[in-house]
Amino acid sequence: LPNLIGGSADLAPSTKTELKGKGWFAAGAYENANIHYGVREFAMAAAANGLALHGGLRTFCSTFFVFSDYLKGALRLSALMKAPVMYVLTHDSIGVGEDGPTHEPIEHLAALRAVPNVCVFRPADGKETAAGYLSALTYEGPTCMVLSRQNLPTYEKSGPEALKGGYILVDEADAKLILIATGSEVALAVDAQKALKEKGI
Repeated sequence: LPNLIGGSADLAPSTKTELKGKGWFAAGAYENANIHYGVREFAMAAAANGLALHGGLRTFCSTFFVFSDYLKGALRLSALMKAPVMYVLTHDSIGVGEDGPTHEPIEHLAALRAVPNVCVFRPADGKETAAGYLSALTYEGPTCMVLSRQNLPTYEKSGPEALKGGYILVDEADAKLILIATGSEVALAVDAQKALKEKGI
């Protein structure tokens, strides 16, 4: 995507959003595609809106998921204007905890899913992540990619199925229980299904 441009709130090494070999946008380096936004989530998202509305460019911005509150006002404007900004929000997991409660996104997923016109992807694996990016590049509005920080297994039936919004990953005849999960919790649900099956459930 030669017209892709974006950056992070001083977190590119952690959110893995640096476009390799594309250089850093600066005075006299306007051909480059990475933007140093600094620690200013709201201004970053507002600038991304401007880039998206200008036309001709596809843009993204990135920070830790827990910091999505800081950019919420600009994200709501993305939604109202149907600006196709990709929000890459990482470190979403019950596995995040070494930095304490300030870095643990608890209520944030429900808050993002409640914003009209925002497409929220919380992928279970790399194939679902690819499906989310494909959707983001075709959706007429903002997309939030809510990504985990830890390694996760890849599932045979995942991928394009994620474009449905929800699907059956493991099917059991005569099931008495339905386990529903998204993101990194899918791995836990699949493990729980295996454990229950061993007990005859």
